[in-house]
Amino acid sequence: MNVAFFTLGCKVNHYETQAMEELFRAAGHAVVPFDAVADAYVVNTCTVTQIGDKKSRQAISQAHRRNPDAPIVAVGCYAEVAKDAVQDLPGVSLVLGTAGRTEIVSLVEQTVAKHTPSPTYPAPFERHAFEELTAQHDSRTRATLKVQDGCNSFCSYCVIPFARGALRSRTLESTKRELLSLAKNGYREVVLTGIQLSAYGVDLEDKPDLADLITLADSVPGLERLRLGSLEPRVITDRFLAAAKSSRTLCAQFHLSLQSGSDTVLMRMNRRYTTAQYRDAVARIRSVLPDAAITTDIIAGFVGETEAEHNETMRFVEEIGFARIHVFPYSRRRGTKADAMDGHLSRAVKEARTRELIALGERLEEAYVDRQIGKTLDVLMEDDGTGYTRTYVRVRADAACGETVRVKITGRSGTTGLGEIE
Repeated sequence: MNVAFFTLGCKVNHYETQAMEELFRAAGHAVVPFDAVADAYVVNTCTVTQIGDKKSRQAISQAHRRNPDAPIVAVGCYAEVAKDAVQDLPGVSLVLGTAGRTEIVSLVEQTVAKHTPSPTYPAPFERHAFEELTAQHDSRTRATLKVQDGCNSFCSYCVIPFARGALRSRTLESTKRELLSLAKNGYREVVLTGIQLSAYGVDLEDKPDLADLITLADSVPGLERLRLGSLEPRVITDRFLAAAKSSRTLCAQFHLSLQSGSDTVLMRMNRRYTTAQYRDAVARIRSVLPDAAITTDIIAGFVGETEAEHNETMRFVEEIGFARIHVFPYSRRRGTKADAMDGHLSRAVKEARTRELIALGERLEEAYVDRQIGKTLDVLMEDDGTGYTRTYVRVRADAACGETVRVKITGRSGTTGLGEIE
């Protein structure tokens, strides 16, 4: 059987897609491009924004046009929160949402064998246990390992807690097995990811945390680098910093999600920290790892955001001196608290503020790369003649994929450093 995949959304979605692809290959099936005529199609949907919803529906329609006789399986967050709407789309035969992915091969095999266009929907899957999907291989040198799922933050703008369900974590034992396997197969760097990674371990009996994951990674022979996905300021504790400072593997790059640099906006977002607490978390990181790269996410044009609040965010972003920022215009999501708030901004205002923040982010990223000029740094090379420092600066150097080389940073082209091997 030939199976085609299409993925929208976050890194976790991409991780889960590759894990499902591996399940099909292990069962003797072929994974083909999405634009091929396949026997079945799997669309991994996203619902973070309205655009994600729209693109999810479009991908399902494209698959149905490509082969009207092939069953379409809808997985992911949009399929979870809008099951009725997804079930009604032409060609959809299975709606799994954000659970049951470990069973996807047998479910698709059964659906194809029936040769029926009538939709069938399995009983709701249990979402109190972590689905142990295999790691995603981002490149020949780097892999991503999902160690956490679910979210209990309920930010006022976000629908993901409704899509992903309760907090659940991969055990330390399972994590170590995966890390050992990845290192044995030549992966030098692993990124640990999750929907609410900062909550890792709270659902497990022994209550392990991120510091335990860092210590665990240090014990894996052959693993050279460890990165952490998106974090919250509250995890920057003495225990976390002690593990970070002593770690041989942890990279000095921390993605601390901000969303706004205005305290009044943060309160409306229900983000549960202030700019003072965020500033303190950054200062504490830099006190033990002075060269650490701090990266973040910003939502532009949240409900009721005034010009003054936007300017507070601009000033705070510049004050922190981020190495990189990802900027998203606010997207209204039905069923969230923010959806019912007064003061939704026009698209034009949101887009203008997004452009301002992106321009500021580019300037800060260039400045961060400039500060590396003259330094000699370890660069783990990838396929395209570039590689990354431990602080995730992209560097161009003449070395083979998979090598870790000492590179003197001599200049910059855009946001890419230029280097000479020493």
